[in-house]
Amino acid sequence: MEIPILKQYSEIWEQERHVVSAELQASEDNKAADTFSQFKHVLLPITDRNPYLSDGTRQAAAATAALAKKYGADITVVVIDEKSKEDIPEHEAQLSSIRWHLSAGGFQEFGLMERMGEGKKPTAIIGEVADDLNLDLVVMSMEAIHSKHVDGNLLAEFIPCPVLLLPL
Repeated sequence: MEIPILKQYSEIWEQERHVVSAELQASEDNKAADTFSQFKHVLLPITDRNPYLSDGTRQAAAATAALAKKYGADITVVVIDEKSKEDIPEHEAQLSSIRWHLSAGGFQEFGLMERMGEGKKPTAIIGEVADDLNLDLVVMSMEAIHSKHVDGNLLAEFIPCPVLLLPL
């Protein structure tokens, strides 16, 4: 036989436990939301040589512009290639294409870095740039990994901020 007063306290305890649990969950959800709304500087690495950008790079450029616009973030583009820009005849066309795609997303002004002909792996360069500029997010397509331009295994080791990998 259950004592009525204990039943009443048991019900109150359960209600309070659920309220506290809901408050903790809401607090954790807010922290996660804050993490994803604190992007103030986003990196778009370009590793392909297509002067008009590959499908994956165009998708990454569009996603970068949309995220930066939504959160009021700055964009830095880093063009990475093992060859020097003098050895790539379509280099200027590629830069023009990058400008066009970002301006289509609402960004006429963005940082542009060229890390070409350095003999370093693209993943290491992305990590250096992200670290040097204290970036909040790197956005890239899985295409960079599938095409072997970027080593997916090294991303977690070299990139000091979250990386958004977009599917093909």
